[in-house]
Amino acid sequence: MAEKYFKSYLIFIFLTTVSIFIGMRVLGQDSDFLSYSNFYDSLSSGFSYSDTRYELGFVSVSYIFHNIFHANIYVMLFFLAFISLLIKEYLFFKARDAMLMTVIYILSMGLLHEMTQIRVALAVSIVLLSLYYKSNNKFYVSLLSFAISVMFHYSMLFFLIAFLIPNDWLTKNKINIPVIFMYAFATGLLLFFTKDLLLNHITMLQVYASRADEETFNFISVRFIGLFLPLLIGMFTFDQLNAFQKRCFIISFAAFMISVPASFIPTLASRLFELGWVCFYFWVSGINSVYKRHISILSLVAVSLYFAIRNIYLAPIFITQ
Repeated sequence: MAEKYFKSYLIFIFLTTVSIFIGMRVLGQDSDFLSYSNFYDSLSSGFSYSDTRYELGFVSVSYIFHNIFHANIYVMLFFLAFISLLIKEYLFFKARDAMLMTVIYILSMGLLHEMTQIRVALAVSIVLLSLYYKSNNKFYVSLLSFAISVMFHYSMLFFLIAFLIPNDWLTKNKINIPVIFMYAFATGLLLFFTKDLLLNHITMLQVYASRADEETFNFISVRFIGLFLPLLIGMFTFDQLNAFQKRCFIISFAAFMISVPASFIPTLASRLFELGWVCFYFWVSGINSVYKRHISILSLVAVSLYFAIRNIYLAPIFITQ
């Protein structure tokens, strides 16, 4: 028992240290920090939610930290990073290789989400928790968690692809890879043929579309090619995964598929792909075959390390001046 508590204490210290590192922006300020900071500083007692493009959940947390706690933005960033990582750590420890998955997550998607896209980071943690609860037949808790995740970032609606699948279909292997392929393919077609309608009614998509001439989605990038091998292994070991891991795999698979028709708006394709990438860390450790699991994890490690080196040294996303 003492060993268990000591281990929990070490994990707490580790997550706290990483969260301080993230919250204090030790590596520098990313491109999104200025807009977050300006928004945070603008929160007055007479602030109106209609004055912002941010989601209600994030606005509410910002308002509480700014106007009730009177804390600076770095305190809030620490809090959000800690909660986000704590939820993910809880889910990591439901499977094998928890600390390894934690470290490689922080090196890759952690640098992008917890340190830049802070709303997405917390929203993804909560929506993954929702999928976990759904997989354990806690429907109302999962539904509430899903709703909260959407309140922090609307892109979490993408996870409906996995959330809506009944548990029996997953636990009794009533759904297989061909079905998932058709499921993702149909969703991609729907996105492609409704793109004009979506662009006319979703402001954020209009913002993404305005960048189409300046950005591209690279289908031969390290992340796309590097993650293909574990995805392929996952296709042949899908039945070995538990219900939660299967939901995560479905998101990863769907993100690969849908990023193709979504590439007409490169930023949208990247955002969807990143959501699928996050989910890799939560299902590859469920592969029973030691050989196949190690290959998948090594591929994930390689992509994660490259991503860390690229974002810190090769093409820095942080400004230190």
